[in-house]
Amino acid sequence: MSDDQNPKSEIRNHKTQILYLFTRTPLHVGAGSSVGAIDQPIIRERHTGFPVIPGTAIKGVLADDHLQRTTAGQLVKDEKGRALRTDTGKQLFGKQDHEIGKDESGQAGAVSFGEARLLAFPVRSGRGCFAWLTSPLALRRWQRDANRHSLPDLPSPPREEACFDTATIGHNGQALFEDYVFRQHAAPIPPDWLNALEMAQPDTESVWRKLCRSHLALVNDETLSLFARTACEVAQHVRIDDETGTAADKALFNQENVPAETLFYAPLTELRDGALAQLAVPSALQVGGDATTGLGFLSTHLA
Repeated sequence: MSDDQNPKSEIRNHKTQILYLFTRTPLHVGAGSSVGAIDQPIIRERHTGFPVIPGTAIKGVLADDHLQRTTAGQLVKDEKGRALRTDTGKQLFGKQDHEIGKDESGQAGAVSFGEARLLAFPVRSGRGCFAWLTSPLALRRWQRDANRHSLPDLPSPPREEACFDTATIGHNGQALFEDYVFRQHAAPIPPDWLNALEMAQPDTESVWRKLCRSHLALVNDETLSLFARTACEVAQHVRIDDETGTAADKALFNQENVPAETLFYAPLTELRDGALAQLAVPSALQVGGDATTGLGFLSTHLA
């Protein structure tokens, strides 16, 4: 079946923008309980092990900014205490079940929210304090979704090599990331790629904009998968007994978090013309669990 005969080809012709998400604090979007050493793991791609942020999580957070509020800032609710969306919110995100009248049919949202994929992952570095790791797979996915097909070919370093700035995170042609030593690959990351990636956070005061050129390293896909699986933060928590104010018996658990300074991107596609122009994306969002303890705060940029 050709694209002209495939109804899904119509979606490809709609406008797509990229939402960049840069973690200011550790992030926990949980995958539920686990039988392993990590009691509360994060959501990952099954085949690569890369952490992801589901599109439903992004959509839900942005939809909350399109709820009806009074002049005093209080939520407008129906007779059963359920929050109501604005007219723009209904158009962008669809009507909630309790907003659909008896004689009305459901209304789908006007924007498709793709899951946020990994673009750069921070690890410890022997020099320069830390480095961001990326790989050909992560970059080519972004290239496809961002429609940046004019960018040049990427180097493909073998497992024991990486492309990095020797003046910042290397020494004598080598770099130490976590507990692994990498030799400098013969070809550097092409400047056109660095120019494009730098604008993922265009604010000149942002950590990414200031440091990405000097702290970004290109490793192979296996290496990025290894670090993404093993170098996330693991925080120990304990439940407090409300009566005694001390740790509850057998209530210790381990929670996995994506580290701060991780860069994700998510493709947003409008299903009705003009929808993305109506979408208000705040410069900072909170996604995932444990907001009251400072987790999940992100800097955003829609390009």
